Amino acid sequence: MPHGACYLAEDPLAALLEVARGLTILSEGFLASRRLVSASLPIDVRLADLTAPSAYAFGVTAELSATADYTAPHAWARALHTAGFDGIRYRIRHDPSSVLTGIAWFGRAGRRRPPLPGFSRPIPADTLLSAAPFGIRVAARLPAE
Repeated sequence: MPHGACYLAEDPLAALLEVARGLTILSEGFLASRRLVSASLPIDVRLADLTAPSAYAFGVTAELSATADYTAPHAWARALHTAGFDGIRYRIRHDPSSVLTGIAWFGRAGRRRPPLPGFSRPIPADTLLSAAPFGIRVAARLPAE
């Protein structure tokens, strides 16, 4: 079976930036169709931390997280999976400050059943407020005609 990854964020803002993928005006419909899921991984995971300074010695640079061409990131993921890692910790692509982090947890391709244990909720207002410095706003409703 092909390998896949479950993409997680360490901060709600990181999750929002990754799902917005460069959008700066978010509609209420866009927000209503998404949920913030807080979950714990059901097992201990061994992550390759690509944000650590020591990753540089292995050839890791910020380009690995910033590229829109996934050829190199996929090659790194395959190599790290083969080396015994359960996933990687990396800087998210849509954060120009390169501070926010995500985790790609390796597994079989396809939907996980059962889903990760946790809870989901609408994207909280404080997360939307923390996105304001990135220029992200929620579209105002137009008055009905």
